[in-house]
Amino acid sequence: MTIRQSFAVGIVLAALGSPLSASADETAFEQLGRWSVAAVSNGGKFAYCSADVDNGKVQLRLATNGDTWRVGVPYYESKKKIAGYYGFGDAAEQADFKVSEEGWAFLAIDSDQLNAFLSNPSFSINLDRGLQSWKLSGAGAAIEKASACARSKGQKQAAAAVSPTPGTGRDCPPPGKYRSQNSARPVTVTFFNGSKRPVEIYWIGFDGQWKKYHTLGPDKNVNQKTFATHPWVATDARGNCFREVFMPDPDGGPENNNFQVWFD
Repeated sequence: MTIRQSFAVGIVLAALGSPLSASADETAFEQLGRWSVAAVSNGGKFAYCSADVDNGKVQLRLATNGDTWRVGVPYYESKKKIAGYYGFGDAAEQADFKVSEEGWAFLAIDSDQLNAFLSNPSFSINLDRGLQSWKLSGAGAAIEKASACARSKGQKQAAAAVSPTPGTGRDCPPPGKYRSQNSARPVTVTFFNGSKRPVEIYWIGFDGQWKKYHTLGPDKNVNQKTFATHPWVATDARGNCFREVFMPDPDGGPENNNFQVWFD
């Protein structure tokens, strides 16, 4: 069934009820074009970080506490759960949305569904206000910023904690030369540190900025899920780069995605 078909049959109807009380506080974290990233707290305690975009009628929210992700829209009726449809493009799936106390109807999503926000042009939900669609341009950068927000519990990192800027260390690529592109082709890569000292593994994001993922000790390795067209780099503790920018190969075998780092 498509999203539009689900709208036509009118399966989801809003029930009358009193609005739920909104007890959450939101603090702006970053503005990225059409997307707004915020830290949400409840009773003074960190709850989650959000990445919001508006289609002119309804706000769409992607939310993460650092471990899990949800997607949702505002919903102020008294139900605890509401059935609806959601999907990318014209595809549609039925699901039960859980209504939070602060007035959002949320649906838990897994890592594959989250990654779909990076490679699809639009996303739709059909709930009490009928079919609503949002363009997903800029979603990748917003998701990364919301992840960073959640890792820091909504606190912006001090300048000293920021990852090294590309191009500042020896053998590093010039700033902006590499950046991730939207891709629907997943790849699992392996990083191996053959050096006698620790190395740092960074993903180069959609905005060209480096995001630290791993610190590898000598003779250690780690598997990492990623996508084609997503570049990775490795540095030593002083920020000097390994000579190669690693590009995952979805058409190659494990030997093509086994990335070895050796610093003299």
